[in-house]
Amino acid sequence: MKKVLYVLGSFIIILLIGINAIFYYENMYVKNYIPVSQEVYNTPKSEETFVPSVKKPEPKKEPSIQLQNKPKEYKATISLVGDVFFNGYLLKSYYDRQTQSYSFGNIMENVKDITYADLSIFKFDSSLTESMPVSTYGRYNAPKEVLNLLKSAGFKVAVLSSSHIFDGKKQGLEDTIKNLKDVGISSVGVKLSSGEQASKVFDINNIRIGVAAFTKELSRVYLEDGSSYKEYVNVLDKDIIKNELEYLKGRNCDIIIAYANWGYENSISTTSEQKEFARELIKYGADIVIGTHTHTIQPFEKIQVDDGTSGKRDGIVFYSLGNFLCDQTVIFPYNRFGLTVRLELTKRDDKLTKKILVEPIYIFRKTRTNGNYYDFMLLKAKDILNRTDVRQSYIRYAKKLLEDVKNQLQKLQ
Repeated sequence: MKKVLYVLGSFIIILLIGINAIFYYENMYVKNYIPVSQEVYNTPKSEETFVPSVKKPEPKKEPSIQLQNKPKEYKATISLVGDVFFNGYLLKSYYDRQTQSYSFGNIMENVKDITYADLSIFKFDSSLTESMPVSTYGRYNAPKEVLNLLKSAGFKVAVLSSSHIFDGKKQGLEDTIKNLKDVGISSVGVKLSSGEQASKVFDINNIRIGVAAFTKELSRVYLEDGSSYKEYVNVLDKDIIKNELEYLKGRNCDIIIAYANWGYENSISTTSEQKEFARELIKYGADIVIGTHTHTIQPFEKIQVDDGTSGKRDGIVFYSLGNFLCDQTVIFPYNRFGLTVRLELTKRDDKLTKKILVEPIYIFRKTRTNGNYYDFMLLKAKDILNRTDVRQSYIRYAKKLLEDVKNQLQKLQ
C-alpha cells in the first residue's frame, strides 16, 4: 500500500512541475513576439497625453533689404551772456564780517537753464587777484569766492578783454587767468606771452567752435615794465582782427564767435564805429558777434558783407547784451536788464545749422528787512510781469523789451 502511495505522490509532483513549465513558457517566450503596435494599443492609457512630434515648416526667407547708411548727426549748445562784475551792494550784502568772507548763495538759481550748456561764455569785467584789495569802483577786483558762484552756474569760458583787465596790473592779469583756470574756466581775449594765442578752439561733440574776443576801451593800463598792452590783450584793430580770425579759420572751425568790448557806456544806440568793426569781424570769419561794455541792451540784426574775394558773408551782430550780473543803477531801468543768447547747433554731412534763442533777464534787487542791504537774484524778464515787488517802470520796460526781441528774432529767419 505504501508503495502505491509513493508512486501516486511522485506522479502528482511531476504533473505540477509540468504545468508550471507550460505557464512559464507562455509568459517568457510567446509574449516576446507580440507586435509593438499591438502592445501599445492594449496598454491602459495614462493620464498624461502623448503629443507626437511634428516637424515645423521652415520660415520663408524674406528678400534682403539694403539699408542706406544714414549720415551721423552731432549736436552742441552754446550759452552767451553779457557783463559780469561785482560792485556796490552786490558785494556789501554778501559779506560776512565774522568770517571776513563772501557767500553769494543762489543768485543764479533761476537762470541755470540758460547758463548750463555744452559751452557757456560770459564777459568778466574785473580782475580776480589777491595782489590788491577787493575793489568795486574805479579799479575793479573781485573776491575769490565769486569763483564758486561762476562755476556753479556752469560757465566754462571767460572773456577777459575788457576795460578793467589791467586794474590789477600784469600780476592781476596773471592771477585772474590762473584763478579761473583752477576751477575749470578758460580765458579768451588775453595772453601772457607772444607765443600764446588769445583766441581758442573748443571741440564739442565733433563741432569745432572758435572763440575770439577784442576790446576798444581800456580804462587804465598799469604796466610797470614798459611793455605794450597789445602784447597781452586783443584790441579792436583791423590787422589784429584779421590775424585772430584767420587763425581760427585755419583750425577748421565750424562756427566762430567774436566778443567785442565797444560802444558808449549807458547808451542804447549803436555807433558808426561799432557797425564798422562788426562788418570787419564778419568779413574775416566771425559768424556771431557779441557786443558788451555799454551795460545797456542794444539791437541785434543779420548783416551781409563782402568777404574780400568777390563773395558774400552773412553774420549776426548783437551790438550789446547789456549786464548779466552786477549792481549798477546809473540809468534806469536799462542797467537792470540784459540779453542772453543760446545757440543750438546741429552738424550733419559737415554742414552746420544753428537755431538762435534770445532770453531777456532782469537783475532783481530786493531790500532786506533791516533796510541796509539787498537780496539779489537773476530772473527771466517774462517772469516779472505779474510781480508786485518789482517797480512798474521795470515791468513796462520788460514788456517792451520782450516785444522788441520777438520782432528782431523774426527778421533773423
